[in-house]
Amino acid sequence: MYHEVNGVKLNLLIEGFYTHLENPFVNVRKGNEITVENAIDGAEVYGVNLEGRVDFASWLSLQAGATFQRSLYSSARKWWEPENEEEEELDQVEATREMMRTPNSYAYFVATFTPVKKFSASLSGNYTGSMLVPHEAGEGVEGVDKFSKVNITEESPIFFELNTKLSYTIDIFKNIQLELNAGVQNIFNAYQDDFDTGAGRASAYIYGPSAPRSFFAGFKMSI
Repeated sequence: MYHEVNGVKLNLLIEGFYTHLENPFVNVRKGNEITVENAIDGAEVYGVNLEGRVDFASWLSLQAGATFQRSLYSSARKWWEPENEEEEELDQVEATREMMRTPNSYAYFVATFTPVKKFSASLSGNYTGSMLVPHEAGEGVEGVDKFSKVNITEESPIFFELNTKLSYTIDIFKNIQLELNAGVQNIFNAYQDDFDTGAGRASAYIYGPSAPRSFFAGFKMSI
């Protein structure tokens, strides 16, 4: 839907999606062996996507979107299986139809403020819903290192990552411009706080935003 009233432009998109997978590729883990094979049963991914944009004249624009989805195997399965009796003590993985590392909801927004032609300020955010994450058993020193004693499926918390950027453009010559910019990524430091530690840690147990709070500054020259 496109609509304009009193100089304000509105764009709204609503769409649904459904995908059925036959014989999808899956990682099959038994003990320390990992093989890739076609699953006997299928899988499906379906949901709805919402996106919108509002432009207030030329000085302010707001864009946002959200996706709500389900990613399910046709039958419940486990991401790890014990290979012998000893490994059965490590097995606390429960069978589930849900795919690993696939949140049921995620969203974003971007607000851009341009009060004058040469100055721009933006505020953006990313929301990631909770998801299931495989947590493999590790090794370490009790009371010193952080690790899981068993193979288990964890449920991650939700994350909201907020970012901001300021930029100013300087005219150097007739056709050459220099843009100076600076900002902060992940202002509230929304970041995973339960990494495993030690030499025997589960290095694949990672989820959420890719970096903690960080500051940046830079420049861009346009010719």
